[in-house]
Amino acid sequence: MIKKSLLLFSFFIVFYTAAFPQDGTRAIDYNTRSTGRGGVSIGFFDNPSTMLTNPAGMSFIRKPVLNANAIFMVPITHFKNYVKDANGNTTATVLNDADGDKMLYVMPSLSYVHNFKDSKFTLGAGVFTTGGMGTEGKFKHQLFANPSFSTNYQEQVYRSRFAIIESVISGSFLITPQFSVGVTGEFVYSTLELSQPFSLPPSFLKGNLMTSMGMTTYAKYFSDPKPVGLGYKELTAFAEMTNLKSYTFGGKIGFAYKCSDKFSVGASYTLSVPLNYKNGSATMDMSSQFSEASGVAAQNLVNVYHISLDSAAKLVAALFAANGINPYAGFVANYDVNNEFKTPQSAGLGFMYSPMPKLRLGFDFEWLNWSKAFEKMTLTLTNGTNSNINKMLVNGTPGSDALIVEFPMKWKDAIILKFGGEYDISKVLTLRAGYSYSQNPIPEETIIPIMPAILEHHIMTGCSYDLIKQLTLDMTLEYGLKNTVTGTNPHQVATEYNNSESSLQNLLGHISLTYMF
Repeated sequence: MIKKSLLLFSFFIVFYTAAFPQDGTRAIDYNTRSTGRGGVSIGFFDNPSTMLTNPAGMSFIRKPVLNANAIFMVPITHFKNYVKDANGNTTATVLNDADGDKMLYVMPSLSYVHNFKDSKFTLGAGVFTTGGMGTEGKFKHQLFANPSFSTNYQEQVYRSRFAIIESVISGSFLITPQFSVGVTGEFVYSTLELSQPFSLPPSFLKGNLMTSMGMTTYAKYFSDPKPVGLGYKELTAFAEMTNLKSYTFGGKIGFAYKCSDKFSVGASYTLSVPLNYKNGSATMDMSSQFSEASGVAAQNLVNVYHISLDSAAKLVAALFAANGINPYAGFVANYDVNNEFKTPQSAGLGFMYSPMPKLRLGFDFEWLNWSKAFEKMTLTLTNGTNSNINKMLVNGTPGSDALIVEFPMKWKDAIILKFGGEYDISKVLTLRAGYSYSQNPIPEETIIPIMPAILEHHIMTGCSYDLIKQLTLDMTLEYGLKNTVTGTNPHQVATEYNNSESSLQNLLGHISLTYMF
């Protein structure tokens, strides 16, 4: 049987390697059985995923057990924002009011717990997709318009892929027949990809610019009020980051007390894990932004000197050419990119109470320290390949300092409350139901459509059925109720998000097979 288990585990790793990019928001729990009762798991000790929620609970799993689990998720996103006027002010005219693409994400896991006969030690191992985010949609951006039709906006891809996969080894020790302590060591592998229009203030342009009025900087030229400058408060490029990978380690500790079959309690603590993504690739396309800026510069000359627009455009082209800007080199740059942020530390407390035979009720409380983990993303770009962009930015070019961008997130700490129960209809059938409430951690000033992890209310129902004496099938349906967050004005990420609305609802199906040896 051990040989068969190893073969099954090897097959799962092959499948898992292909499946891990299909990520989603953080799961309520990592096992179908626990999710069916609202995700209550810290004080329930009845399946191998306890090594992720409270490893001490493994001591009360009396037989070796193997579990294969999968979560199938379809997030439904919606984005609405508004047109800006010529001065950059947000109007009441709708620009986007559209759903994102509906996509299926699969989050598999495989875990095994071995309880040694006549020993106080219990060991466990597993591979879990523990979290992430994934959205994709095509939305309009005012900068990217057909030159012949100023309101014929070209849709841009807004896309995120963020996955966290953990390979874990756990151990628990039964100090007394009722009290256990456990630890889990984690090898954490994470991937990150982002695509969207990306805005920065003109102050990032460190290059010098010689004009008819003397030496200045690109930053000053682009930001000074018209007609002396171009009057920009932000500059936008279409940006894409791919192949970012992080390898690191984490851990957790848990305590479990099982007073009797009627009452048990557990507590756990999880370390924050640094995610230092290395050796990624980034592409930054400033073609549309530079084209628009050239048009603004030409219009400035028309307004001041009353010349034709064609003559003004030629003067602007000559100005940039004199400063080494070559239009034939284009405005698309490739970079090497690194990225840094963290997963949150967390702490939890859970209870199980059985008021009558066949009925078990549970409650979990969790605290997630998002405020320290997701304060910002630090992007480091080096080895820029485009000569025109290099002249304007300076930083990020070969032989110069890196271009460092601190992307604001400013997530807030969150409390999660989980309630649920289960009832044994017969010896082979158990029904479950539950509810989970989680505070939305994303503030209005940084909410964006590619990171809409804003769900607050989840409802679940599920069941277990013993296919044979040793093999149990678990199934759960989960619905994350729609939540909408309205961005502030001004918004801290980009003006396109001023007064914008980002919405998310989630449909999930969970299924698992559990084999008791």
